[in-house]
Amino acid sequence: MKSTLNNFYILIFALIALLVIPCDSADDACARLANDYKQSNGDPNFSLKHSDVQACFESFPYDKNLAKNTIETLKRSLQGFYVFLSQAKEPPQQGFSFRAMDLIKELDSLLSNNYKTDYQFMMDTFNLINDLKDPHLGFMQSCYFTFSYDQQLSLYSVVNNNEQIIKIFEDKKDKNTIDCEVTHIDGKPSIEVIKEYADTLPLSRDSGARFNYALSRVIFDDNGDLVETPGSFTSRRNLPNNSSVEYSLKCANDASKNFTREWKVTPKTPIMFNMFNTSKDYWDTFCLINDNITVPSSNATNVKAVTQKIYNVTEAKMVYKTSISEFFILSDKKTGVFVLSSVSAPDFVDELFEIQNGFNLLENSGIKKLVLDFSDNIGGSIELGFFIVYLLFPGSDPSFNQDMVVTEISREAFFQATAQSELKHYIDISKIPPFNISSNESIARWAADAAYDVTSGDSDFDAFSYKNPATHEHFHNAKEFIGNNANIRGGTPTKYTTKFVNRYSERLGTFIELVSGNFFNKYEWKNKDMIILTNGLCGSACASISQRMAIKHNVSTVAIGGYKDTQLSYASFPGGQIIKFDDFLEDLDGIGLLQNKTLVDLIPLPFEINAKFSFTLREAYDVVNKYDLNQEDVLEFIFKPAEYRIYYDEITARDPSVLWLKVAKLLN
Repeated sequence: MKSTLNNFYILIFALIALLVIPCDSADDACARLANDYKQSNGDPNFSLKHSDVQACFESFPYDKNLAKNTIETLKRSLQGFYVFLSQAKEPPQQGFSFRAMDLIKELDSLLSNNYKTDYQFMMDTFNLINDLKDPHLGFMQSCYFTFSYDQQLSLYSVVNNNEQIIKIFEDKKDKNTIDCEVTHIDGKPSIEVIKEYADTLPLSRDSGARFNYALSRVIFDDNGDLVETPGSFTSRRNLPNNSSVEYSLKCANDASKNFTREWKVTPKTPIMFNMFNTSKDYWDTFCLINDNITVPSSNATNVKAVTQKIYNVTEAKMVYKTSISEFFILSDKKTGVFVLSSVSAPDFVDELFEIQNGFNLLENSGIKKLVLDFSDNIGGSIELGFFIVYLLFPGSDPSFNQDMVVTEISREAFFQATAQSELKHYIDISKIPPFNISSNESIARWAADAAYDVTSGDSDFDAFSYKNPATHEHFHNAKEFIGNNANIRGGTPTKYTTKFVNRYSERLGTFIELVSGNFFNKYEWKNKDMIILTNGLCGSACASISQRMAIKHNVSTVAIGGYKDTQLSYASFPGGQIIKFDDFLEDLDGIGLLQNKTLVDLIPLPFEINAKFSFTLREAYDVVNKYDLNQEDVLEFIFKPAEYRIYYDEITARDPSVLWLKVAKLLN
């Protein structure tokens, strides 16, 4: 009996010790990550354990109050300002694929789930929002996206003998696998597996564009070198479900090969490991908002950059380069190529002249045809996009018509922003001549600065920032801007503002007419001499460029890649305007809305977590009948396939100049 009591006391003591005494690093997954990385001494071949990352993420218990507050902030922002909230309930047009949903109800339903960990809840929220396939709409808790996951190989798709297959593009660990056909992945047909993965991506409403993003491509980097950008299937930003992937290959002479590849897990920001030693440190530093801690950006690193392989351009010569574009002359000596990788330039005004110089060089070289390659361009400055269109088509309309949703809280935002606007009596500085102009170019540069400075006001909700496309006059007050416009979308009566364009966009048009007409010769190229090439991944401002040229100026379009015998969009997510949550709150604070006590139940509250959140504030309209604005459709939800289709082969996948020659022949 005494022995039994002793054993009982020993058991109780052990349980108390287990609960009270802090766990060492062997029991703390986040601590293991920190210890293992520090002990690696910067070894470039080192990989963290997939199981440790998963255990670290799953070590944070679900907090229902934190989840409720997160959902409430999302709901208030979306219900008050997300312009596609009602339309998202409607099923997609033929050609698109996404899950139609009542997003607010779906967000509420998450709170009824019996979660065990914060990670489960946050990833369900992340995936739910991604299901809408609106890349301007996104939510992620940053602490679950601090690592990169790499298979150290990449895949691509080709069509051979009328059959679409998956092949290995590059392999860092085994060069003998390059260009082997991948017949199966994890025991299932490879295309089926990649399609299943690609359909989880939010990048486009077109499944073919998502398929292209999942696979490897080549792009021009900041130095103008042609390098690979691995597809997201083998280079991921969020934790894969499994620690490895199994591949079945068919190589030369039909030789079969099977292997399993572990994910190589590395930190996006290596110096992050100086900021935590335990799970509690990790949670406090990376998961919660902490004004006393500055988390380094993913660009901050103390590891040497890996030298990338540079691919050859065999059928074209680069003749000019700007910060965001390259100009080529093809080997046929009559076709020029304009590659636009981004619409975000370090210096807006300089870029205007640099792009002008590139086109001038092509024209002076006797170029008769233009291939406009907008592949892998996710957007940027809409004003810069307008410039490119104006440059090639002087006298273009300033923009697609847009509007915003009108709700109780957005209505008040319009009134408060407009009431304190500085634009009502704004002096139009573009009409005041400068006093020290010495050349045509200096006049043009001054005009560009002047036009850009007055493109918009301080607030997105300021009615004086916009003008009415029906009257070509600026709005005179918030009531006129709000109007009385209701539509049934997704079965829901929804109010929208009067359609508008940026009030001062015509100033930019005036400047472009000056530089493209008065100071330089107008180009001889017509729409029949141009063709737009994309892989469907031409989004936001890039979509505005390509769709303006195609819709308003009848420029031909060709799409590369995607699924065989399936139409592919030449542009994705034209949206209208994205707004980031921090900028959104700053705008509302600047106009005094956050201090409005009558709207306390509608005003979005700041997140308690370290999260990134953005949404579409303005929507753009398609051109159906320019004389009747009521006949316009929302551009984001209209499927616009390319006129021509081309598929990659083993050569064009690595050398775009061969592809450009094929595209140029379509102009004949």
